[in-house]
Order: sequence, then C-alpha cells, then structure tokens
Amino acid sequence: MAIKNIVVPLEVEYLQKAAKERGISRSKLVRVVMEKVVNDELVAEILGESDLSNFEPPLQRYRRFRDRA
Repeated sequence: MAIKNIVVPLEVEYLQKAAKERGISRSKLVRVVMEKVVNDELVAEILGESDLSNFEPPLQRYRRFRDRA
C-alpha cells in the first residue's frame, strides 16, 4: 500500500540547498530519501527502540454528549 499526500513541516532551507546541489526538486529529494529509509529498513536505526506513542499529543475531540455524573 502506498502512503500519499502527507503534510509534514520540514526545514525548507536545508532541503532546498540539498536538492539544488543534486539538481532535483525538494519533492523528489524527500521522495528519494523516504524510499531509501523504507527499502533499507532504517526506521529502527534512525529512531531507536524508543516509544513514540507520546511524540504528538492526541487531538482534542469535541464531545457533544458527555456523561454527566
């Protein structure tokens, strides 16, 4: 399954410089890097074995009907 259209804030200046040095677009650079991470199975090596479940706080959801105790 392919994951498409993910919006992630990235350091634009760094990516632009790296892409320019290689003569490709920023989008292509990010695509190539992510393909390398997936193909070489580098996620565990990059992130380690840490628990990332609390990396981003869960979204606050509006609850129209709450239990009134």
